[in-house]
Amino acid sequence: MKREIIKTADGSVTIHLPEWNEQYHSKHGAISEAIHVFIDAGLHYYAEKHPNQAISILEIGFGTGLNALLTLLESEKRDIKINYTG
Repeated sequence: MKREIIKTADGSVTIHLPEWNEQYHSKHGAISEAIHVFIDAGLHYYAEKHPNQAISILEIGFGTGLNALLTLLESEKRDIKINYTG
């Protein structure tokens, strides 16, 4: 199956499968989508409900690793201890 790297609307890239007209992330913005879903609605929501507590994340289907990278950057920015398994 052919795979193409395409640039999304926010300038980030994702993997596109032409045979299925499908991609790993939104063509409108891979980084924007991951921040909205994984960081804002997931990590931030949980961290606010459980302040000063280590967080364990299990991500099934590591994909491009974008969620892991964004989680690392956010954990450093907010000084949150995260145990991440992908």
